[in-house]
Amino acid sequence: MRIKGIILCGILIGAFLSCTIVKNDESKKEEGGNPYGFSIGTIDPKQYASEIWDSMVIPRVEEMAVDFNSLAAQMESDEAASSEAHGYRLSEKNSYNFAVKATVKFLSIDTSSANGSASLDTYPFDGKEDCRLRIGPVLQGYTLRDIQSDISPTSFVNQVDWARLATELNNKVKETALAGVDFTGMAGKEAELLGVFTWEGKGSVIIITPVRITFKD
Repeated sequence: MRIKGIILCGILIGAFLSCTIVKNDESKKEEGGNPYGFSIGTIDPKQYASEIWDSMVIPRVEEMAVDFNSLAAQMESDEAASSEAHGYRLSEKNSYNFAVKATVKFLSIDTSSANGSASLDTYPFDGKEDCRLRIGPVLQGYTLRDIQSDISPTSFVNQVDWARLATELNNKVKETALAGVDFTGMAGKEAELLGVFTWEGKGSVIIITPVRITFKD
């Protein structure tokens, strides 16, 4: 009998260890989410990006935009004060994001990789690179998403959708600001630029994501 008891005990322990314990949160079930609070399918990042592009994204950039050269000079003089005055960040752990406008001249185009970029000289022109422009076809970065003050990670129950929103906003740039633009032979041409960038610190190359490019004749 003792041997049978030991065997039975072993079977029960094995069955317990093989079980998966699932958190049971009734409040989440009532809200329609899964037990861990991630609501699946609550938002379509592509649709949401389209919905807020004209009503939120562009107005926010226009409102925040400052002259590029002026901002660069202020950041060189007092980075902390200039960041507080003109930048926006999600939290103290994040980098500041800025919106800028400038008259630019294209110096050169780099399409050696999918993350294409253009070297820009800002007015008054001196033939030296002041910043770079993302031209794709692959656009990296989270600036357009992270510069928006009305949305944040806490706005999204599903954090996968929060991550995808940055990609979809960059796709909107390709559909609007970069649509139909042939950068071949662009060197020497001038344009009015409105865009955003994330500050990576002094000495770092500023890489702008455009939201509007108006080429001069």
